[in-house]
This record gives sequence, C-alpha cells and structure tokens, in this order.
Amino acid sequence: MAASLRDALDRDGFAIVRGLVPRDEVAQMSAGFDRLLARARTLSGTEDVDGSRFVVDADPFRLRRVVWCGGAEPVLGAYGGDPRFVRLAVEALGVQPVVQLVQQAHFKLPRDGVDFAWHQDASNRRYGTDLWRDVDGRGSFVQIAFAIDPQGRNNGGLEVIPGTHQLGFVADVDSGALPANLVDESKAVAAELEPGDALVFGPFVVHGSARNESDVSRRLFIQGYAAPGANSRVYPGCGTGVERRLC
Repeated sequence: MAASLRDALDRDGFAIVRGLVPRDEVAQMSAGFDRLLARARTLSGTEDVDGSRFVVDADPFRLRRVVWCGGAEPVLGAYGGDPRFVRLAVEALGVQPVVQLVQQAHFKLPRDGVDFAWHQDASNRRYGTDLWRDVDGRGSFVQIAFAIDPQGRNNGGLEVIPGTHQLGFVADVDSGALPANLVDESKAVAAELEPGDALVFGPFVVHGSARNESDVSRRLFIQGYAAPGANSRVYPGCGTGVERRLC
C-alpha cells in the first residue's frame, strides 16, 4: 500500500482510496456534521465556538467550513488520530510521527453558492514564507478529503488536474492566485467518491470545485498532516499542530 500510494502521489499528485471507513461509521460522522450545521444556524457570522471556528455567512446563510471541527464535535475529533487516516499520512509523507494541522468540515448545501477556485494547498500552508519549511522537497504536507456524501462533478465535488504537482509551487505567495493561463480545465478529473472514500493529494497539485447546483449536499471531512519541522503557523484549535503516530 505504501509504495502504491506514494507512487500515485509522485505520478499524478493525488490518489483515491476506496472504502477507508465503513458506512456505519460514516453515518456517525454524518450525524456530527448535522449537529455542526444546526449550531452554525444559531450564529450571526464567523465565530469561534468550543475550540472550532465556524466560517459562516449570515445573510443569506452559508456554512463554508468548520475549522478544527473536532473541537465542537468530538465524534469527528477522534478521527484525527485514527490509524486509518494516520497511516495514509505516514505512507504519503514517509515519516513518523506526522503533525496534524487541518481538521475541517466542508459543507456545500444545495445551491448555496459555495465554490473554490483553482488553487494549490501550499498557499494555505503559507509556503514561500517564514511560516513554512519544505523539509522533504515535496511540499511536506498531505491532505485527505473524506466523502460524507456521494460526490462528483454533478454536486460540486473536488476536481484535480493531474500532473500539475510537477510544477512545484507556482502560486503568488501573497494572494494564492495562480499564473494566468496555467490551468487547462479540459484536463481536470472529477473525483467521483462514495461515502467512505477518500481523495489523498499533495500540496502542489492544482484543484478546485464548482458550485453545488444539485438537490443533494456535498460534505467533505478534510484532514491535513505535515512532516515534523515544516510548520510554524498557529492554526485555530490546534496551535502549531498535534503530533500523530501509529502505535
């Protein structure tokens, strides 16, 4: 497994892992997402609650994401150190321990208008600044986007452009904007995921997602892990990160 995952990341910049978590556990995660959504509806805007940051637009209501969602919803928080997720991070990064920086609940409710332009996650990690050190020469970070709902191009699922990781970090350091004419959308691949599947990808691969114009939700549980020594940024809920290792 380790070689195939690392090989896929080196070749394409991403890999799909089927059936990482069984459906009965996904149902428990889904209930946690429901509770986060209900709490978000009581807020008047972006607010820190119980160690999580709810990123909310009040009028019209949109819940864009819950940062470090396990603070407010311990059912989700327990998965940060779950061996199934940590093993993927260890295999992708080739080191142990790893440092968890990201645990987010992403919501795209039907026709809520939420989308994400083409970008590299390295920008969000502050690559190119004093807050990030690329200790392994491959970006030193891996993201695991886990499907709570079925998702694909029809409901605003993630799309990736294979091979763009080979460009390295090309985004503007300050804005995260990609160079003009870099993205060839005709080469984009929609990650068709069923509940329990995960998309694993590195920090340089270009990806994004369109609006959800369907009648069903598209919810993602996102966990991100760094190589030790890479991050100096302070994140909501977890400071400079939480060490995770396989027993």
